[in-house]
Amino acid sequence: MLQLNKDRRLSSFEPEQTGLTSGSSAQYIQMVLGFARRQAWVVCIAIVLAIAAATSYVLLVPATYKATATVGIDTTKFQLFQPAGELIIDTSSAVESQLEILKSEKLALEVIKKLRLTDSIPAAHAGWFGSSKPPSEFAYTRQLVAVLQKHLTVKRLGIAWIIEISYESRDPEQAAQFANAFADAYIADQLDSKYQATRQASAWLEGRVKEMREQTMAAQHAVVEFKVKNGIVDTGGRLMSEQQLSELNGQLLTARGQTSEAKARLERVNAVVQSALSADNSNALVTDVPINEPIAKLRSQLIELTNKEKEWSAKFGSDHLAVINLHSQAKQVRSAMIDELRRVGEAFKSDYDLALRREKGLETEVAQAVSQSDSSTRNQVRLRELEGTATSTKELYDNLNKRYLESVEQKSFPVTEARVITRAAPALDREYKSTMKILAGILGGGIALGLGLAFLREFTDNVFRSVGQVERQLQMNCITPVPLWKNDETENGPSLVPPLEGERKLMRSKGPAWATVDSPLSHHAEAMRSIKLAIDLNCPGKGAKVIGMTSSLPREGKSTVAISLALTIAAAGAKVMLLDFDLRNPALTRSLASKAKVGFLDVISGRTPLADAVWSDQSQYLSFLPTITNGLFVQSNEIMGAQLTKTFMDQLREEYAYIIVDLPPLAPVVDAKATTHLIDAYLFVVEWGATKVDVVEHALSRAPGISENALGIVLNKVNMDRLYKYDGENRTYYVNKHYTQYGYNQ
Repeated sequence: MLQLNKDRRLSSFEPEQTGLTSGSSAQYIQMVLGFARRQAWVVCIAIVLAIAAATSYVLLVPATYKATATVGIDTTKFQLFQPAGELIIDTSSAVESQLEILKSEKLALEVIKKLRLTDSIPAAHAGWFGSSKPPSEFAYTRQLVAVLQKHLTVKRLGIAWIIEISYESRDPEQAAQFANAFADAYIADQLDSKYQATRQASAWLEGRVKEMREQTMAAQHAVVEFKVKNGIVDTGGRLMSEQQLSELNGQLLTARGQTSEAKARLERVNAVVQSALSADNSNALVTDVPINEPIAKLRSQLIELTNKEKEWSAKFGSDHLAVINLHSQAKQVRSAMIDELRRVGEAFKSDYDLALRREKGLETEVAQAVSQSDSSTRNQVRLRELEGTATSTKELYDNLNKRYLESVEQKSFPVTEARVITRAAPALDREYKSTMKILAGILGGGIALGLGLAFLREFTDNVFRSVGQVERQLQMNCITPVPLWKNDETENGPSLVPPLEGERKLMRSKGPAWATVDSPLSHHAEAMRSIKLAIDLNCPGKGAKVIGMTSSLPREGKSTVAISLALTIAAAGAKVMLLDFDLRNPALTRSLASKAKVGFLDVISGRTPLADAVWSDQSQYLSFLPTITNGLFVQSNEIMGAQLTKTFMDQLREEYAYIIVDLPPLAPVVDAKATTHLIDAYLFVVEWGATKVDVVEHALSRAPGISENALGIVLNKVNMDRLYKYDGENRTYYVNKHYTQYGYNQ
């Protein structure tokens, strides 16, 4: 049997919590479906409550109406300092700024002022704790601002420069009035801001225009005085020396260009001659020769002779006389071309020398003109500076004067970019959008609350609910689930006949203890037969089989299981002894032999023979030894571990085939731990849906002698109608139709 320690319990619990077992995602799906089956009623109740709350909201909350006004912003209208042709850039930040202005406290105060909402402050009214003072005008205004901002909705329509202003109210007329009031307040605020900006700009421009007028007049006066002082004739502002110098510079540039061109032609002819003379290069003469009529003719002859020489050489060979003659003729033509090129080169050299001398002469003339007009140039530079200053000052003055006139016009008639496109009208139908949002929020909250409660119940349900859970948590075999016995299952059973006075017959009752006798084809009886089979298979040795029945806590049904198991064994024809070893709380004795006067303690002490203390059933195969105590018996564990008890058990082994011992629970007392030398195997009873997992784990970990010798776990009081919700993989196993085919009635 596996040891139960904390680490192993945690490792066995993790796959169940995460659902990531080796059986792929099917187990995870089954876990989710099982959770849905178990907690569906919680979610449904939450949804029903949410629907009820939503219905109450719809019925009790008054209807609201929404009125909407639209305001457009014209980006093409004139701006005071906007450059010509430039428009306002369509950016989200610009529109968002306008939305914030509409939602601002300033506009709300303007609406309150325009509609005179503070003229009638409500009177004092009695509060929960007595009379209260009427609110001050400031406090009432703050309350109105909060109400207006709460019911106001401002948004942009798509990507257009159109703003939608909506207001919700219980009165449709009032909703339209407030929406239009906000639109008008926004337009008025825009006009006021434009007027203030224009007024400030006009004041600034007026001062700048006066200043620039004085600067312009001073600059123009300086130009006139300079011309008079230096004798400059008004011929476009240029001196004669300047005009002469300009012409000489033009001629010098032309001469330099002609010199460069002549030099280039000369260098080209010389390069061709040198290339033709080196290694008898004919290609230069064919492709790079400057064209004139003699050279063109010689080049044509050279090309013709060269091509013919190549053709005949290919046909007759390079040693043929005709080929040699053609080669000689081509050589002569090349020589003639080189001579002609040399002659052309001499002509180009003469042109180059002439152009160079002309360039030197012009450079000398320019130098003389520059030296002569030095003083005149300085005056001209100064004159240009003065004229430039006067021109720029005049342009700035004209521009500012124009802007000043425009600002005066705008101040007298301010224009804003915003305008009301559509004024709000009273709504004919109530507003459903906000109501639907609230209803959706209520329903969503109900569903979320239901799911939250479902998860809370699921994860706080730390009890055993299925066979698989028992085996994973405790690392033990779960022998069988024992169904919860219903009160009406034995209504048609045999009538109960009490035993005669003085007769030591077991007291029968209608319930699960005698189900194997009263309802042998029930699920309960089949579960007892499964336990007997497990005992026979796991205790195959000869002699009596001593089986101890225990649990973690009282009232888990171990005594009832012990009675039913003993009756099942007796019904099979084997002699069985049922012992009540719960010396502190002999519940088995009170159930089967409440009138007994002597019992186990009297037998082992020698005061009473065993035959005089044993009770039996009608079949005579079942014997029961009760336990009779006087008051609270605190030394019960000493009795369990005594040698007299061991000797007594050895005597019973010789007479009976099975000995079923009803032991105390493990958690409250230590008595069961003292019986390991008496018991061959233990059956551990766990109540379904009631016993906490940690309690069972703690009890078994503190009793290693019992856990190591345990045959398995008996899951008792199982509600078969609900078990399928926790064991999704095997839910069809518990369907009654599978059992009715074999005659089972329950």
